[in-house]
Amino acid sequence: MKAHIRLTGETAQAELTALADWLSREGELRGRSDIERPEARPGHMGGISEVVIVALGVQGAGTVLAASLSVWIRHRRPSADIEVTGPGGQSVKISLRNVPEADLEAVLRRVLEQ
Repeated sequence: MKAHIRLTGETAQAELTALADWLSREGELRGRSDIERPEARPGHMGGISEVVIVALGVQGAGTVLAASLSVWIRHRRPSADIEVTGPGGQSVKISLRNVPEADLEAVLRRVLEQ
C-alpha cells in the first residue's frame, strides 16, 4: 500500500524535495519514502509531475504520515497546494494557504487510513 503526495504551484519542486527530506527523518517512515520522477520523453525537457511516494505497509503508518504532513505544512506554509492520494485511491486536494490548522490532520488522516 502506498500514498502519493503531489505538490503544485510556483515552489512545488523545491518543496517536494524538502518534504521528502522531512519524511526521511520520521522514525516510522524512514526508508519508506522516495521521489518518483517520470522519465523524460524524447524531445521534452522532463517531468514536472514529481510525486513523493510513501509505503504504508506498517499498521498505523497512515496516521504517522498524516501527523507528519500536518506538522510540515504548519511549519513551512509553502506557497503550493498539495494532493494526497491514499492507498485506497481516495484523494484530497488542499490549498495550503487557506486550510484551518485544526482541520488539517483530520482531513489527511481520513484519506491515508483507508
